[in-house]
Amino acid sequence: MATPTLTLVAISDLHYIGRTRNPVQNARMRGELAKTLLRKVFLRLRHMGIKPDATIMLGDLVDNEDAPSAENDLATIHAELTHSAIPFLVCRGNHDVASTFDTLFHSQSGFHKIGDYGILLFSDQYDHSHVCERTQADLELPIRVAQENPGLPLIAIQHPPIYPAIQSHYPYRPKNVAKIIESYHKSGVLLSLSGHYHKGQKPRLNGDVLYHTVPALCEAPFSFSVIRMQGTQVEIEEHVLELQLPNLIDVHCHTENAYCADDVETEQNIALAKALGVTTLCITEHAFQLYFEKKYAMSFAWQNDPAAVQKIWATPERYRMADYTAFAEKLRSPFVKIGLEVDLYDDGKLLLAPEDMEMEWDILVGAIHCIHDYVHNTTTQKEAEKLFIRDVIALTSHPIKVLAHPFRFFKRHKLQLPTHLYGEVADILCDSGVALEINYHTHTPDPKFIEICAEKGVKCALASDSHDLAEVGEFYPHMQVLKQAGITPKMYPEALFSF
Repeated sequence: MATPTLTLVAISDLHYIGRTRNPVQNARMRGELAKTLLRKVFLRLRHMGIKPDATIMLGDLVDNEDAPSAENDLATIHAELTHSAIPFLVCRGNHDVASTFDTLFHSQSGFHKIGDYGILLFSDQYDHSHVCERTQADLELPIRVAQENPGLPLIAIQHPPIYPAIQSHYPYRPKNVAKIIESYHKSGVLLSLSGHYHKGQKPRLNGDVLYHTVPALCEAPFSFSVIRMQGTQVEIEEHVLELQLPNLIDVHCHTENAYCADDVETEQNIALAKALGVTTLCITEHAFQLYFEKKYAMSFAWQNDPAAVQKIWATPERYRMADYTAFAEKLRSPFVKIGLEVDLYDDGKLLLAPEDMEMEWDILVGAIHCIHDYVHNTTTQKEAEKLFIRDVIALTSHPIKVLAHPFRFFKRHKLQLPTHLYGEVADILCDSGVALEINYHTHTPDPKFIEICAEKGVKCALASDSHDLAEVGEFYPHMQVLKQAGITPKMYPEALFSF
């Protein structure tokens, strides 16, 4: 018989405040960001190549169960969990809405099975003083389940921490915690997972039971845990969303003005980037999407129609660009740099009106989304490569500081990745002083290209290219590919782009 295995992601204490606003929330808690932080956990797992068998939520999904919109906030978190496509179990915390919780999450207290493991889910009841005590029926549950399922590995999940003791006047642990520990010991529980204590507690054995209190997701460094089990062996990894490295600049972040944006919103972009430890955030909207209405912009027909471009530029508003420049100027601060993502049109000209060229942008990021003269299913691979090099040379001759997602054009148009061009493009970047963008938005950078660029002295620019809030400040894959290219954090001051 094969040894059973199980992978879980454990998350606790979101204290989400969406529609509900709680003016007395602790300043350390970022409940207003919690929905996005939860989504970022699932994005991080994908970047790490981890596919959990289940998500375990350890309570306090919302911050104020008595708020009029608390049920809506719970429903929002439920939607995020459902969208992840990962099965989930959720235990109720002392801040959650008891009346609708079980119905919404289908996570009733009691015995559950995930794969070849048994899950004992406890939703301990709290009184008005935040004191809880496990019922006699729940104390007897582990022993009964163990007797009915001999040999089944058992995991207990609950909101309050069980072990070790916590020195605090606040009653974190249940009143009858000694009896809970005894019930786990007698029933052979392997692992006990808890939340509630926002600092968390490192995994610690008591007898044969491993206890772990997961830190609050809503407080820096925004932690979650990955648990891997093989038979009775337990391995726990603690991960954080916070960057925890200095001088990390995001050169490429979109706003609500982008046609291709999902749910980015500038105010939240900035708040989230600051919370995660980004040093500087560059707001760089698509210029072509600001100059033209959506259908025409996304057709890229303007690349071959200079008359249409000039017609737009002749108007004071320049469609939406004048509004964007005013919008961007208000954002500028020591933390926020403002700019544009710019493309070519009409055989190598930069799509930037004279008035907009005179604007004192902090950064222009050059991009090759489409290529003038390229015809899908007609232009050969060799011809496409020549056109690409032509446009890289043209783009870097303009005052851009970063070349966005190099070589993504080939993937988007189902062409072969021309790795033999890496050296030539690196030389162009080196000669022009333009940085190489490392970008994971619908793109996977090749560490070999990064290594070649670094050897030639080309700076690397980190870019979230955020179209979704979950992408803001997510540099885990960037750091991994830099490592693969031989660039360690100690080398960042010299290797990374900076102002």
